Amino acid sequence: MRNTFAAAIALLLAATGASSAADIGAVRFKAAPAAVVYSWTGFYVGGNLGGGMASSHFDDPCFYCSSTTPTRGFFTGGAQVGYNYQFGRGLIGIEADVSGNGGFKDSVLGGDDSRALKVGLKANSSGTIRARAGLAVDNVLAYVTGGAAWADVRQTGTEIDNFVGSPTFGNPTGVTANSSGVRWGGVVGLGVEYALDSNWIVGGEFLHTMYQDGDATIIRPDGSQICTGRPAANCTIRNQLTTDVARVRFSYKFQ
Repeated sequence: MRNTFAAAIALLLAATGASSAADIGAVRFKAAPAAVVYSWTGFYVGGNLGGGMASSHFDDPCFYCSSTTPTRGFFTGGAQVGYNYQFGRGLIGIEADVSGNGGFKDSVLGGDDSRALKVGLKANSSGTIRARAGLAVDNVLAYVTGGAAWADVRQTGTEIDNFVGSPTFGNPTGVTANSSGVRWGGVVGLGVEYALDSNWIVGGEFLHTMYQDGDATIIRPDGSQICTGRPAANCTIRNQLTTDVARVRFSYKFQ
């Protein structure tokens, strides 16, 4: 009887051990959950902040008979909105942005004459409409971009008495060369972005922009053109604005 009871206990323990081993084996070989792949597809909005260099080339055919190209750094900041569509590791998208800008550098035409013209450009607001194409590897995106650019440009020109012996040396003479308006141009660039989670994205971007030429006619204080007996083209101050901007970006992507 005692031997029969001991045999039953041994059989029960063996069965329990086999069941536990089977359970452990089942847990050990349980399939892991599938990894979540990040998708760049969707609308986004955000802001940007950075700085750049502005090159403002001024040219006078032959009134002051000189040219100048002042270059200066400036700050810029604004907002962007866009949409991305991802296919495999490829990505295409479209984006529009608007920015406010710091001041550019002024310069002088005809600085070695008895009269000179202080010239400058301002583009307090600007923006772009660009296509984007890139390569996405999970939550990292590298892209190139290009499209159209615009800027609200104001060209200024103020003539001063530049004769050292004059009692009005350095004072305005009343002659000006001013113009303003929206100018269009082209922009190209590249950038990289990193998705912090399913919504928030940070990145960096570089943009090179060249705007169409502008001009301003030299006029007297009464508003009449200063050119008399000369070709009108000789009394026009022309300019071209080029900018290079590097900026950081923060965006929120909608699900």
